[in-house]
Amino acid sequence: MAILRFGFTVLLLLCLTLSSSFGQDKDKKAEDKNAKADPKEKWIPAGQVVAVLKEVRESDKSVVLSIQTRGSYYNPKQKGLVPAKMEDIELLLKDDVKIRQFNPPEAFDDKGRPKKYSTKELKELKGDDLKTPGYPADFSDLISQSIVNVTLMQKPQKPVRGGNSGLVGVAGKKEDPELAREMRPKIASIVIMGRMPENNKR
Repeated sequence: MAILRFGFTVLLLLCLTLSSSFGQDKDKKAEDKNAKADPKEKWIPAGQVVAVLKEVRESDKSVVLSIQTRGSYYNPKQKGLVPAKMEDIELLLKDDVKIRQFNPPEAFDDKGRPKKYSTKELKELKGDDLKTPGYPADFSDLISQSIVNVTLMQKPQKPVRGGNSGLVGVAGKKEDPELAREMRPKIASIVIMGRMPENNKR
């Protein structure tokens, strides 16, 4: 009987040990699964626009763009062409913004003449990102009066219904300038197309 009790006790301890170990492994796998399942911040496309870069603010990674909100047209009363209307707007760059330049970087040969790149060299200059047009550039390449093509993305916004006021939340951001600024579309990619002609600068 003593032998049987001893054997039963050993078997019970072994089961408890295995059960504890299995539970820890299960918890660890669950934690790993949850860590992997954490979704990345979702962003949705918010449009694309060609604009003039007016100001670059390195302190908070923001830029001021001059965007055309109305095209030029002929006014018969004034018997002249009414110029296009431009509006300045501040936008933040996404943390993972892609900055590119449409043309390959300038290079010169031994005689000081502009270098002509081969197809292979151009492919190498584009880097690993073949989907985004242009060639890699840095924040320092963003210069005032550059013509840029920007792609905008925005966080999905869920309206919140509140009391008798109907849908609020999205509209409520107007009362909080900082929140409104943060929730505006952000620049996901910016391609430097060229420079404004001297006679067209405002």
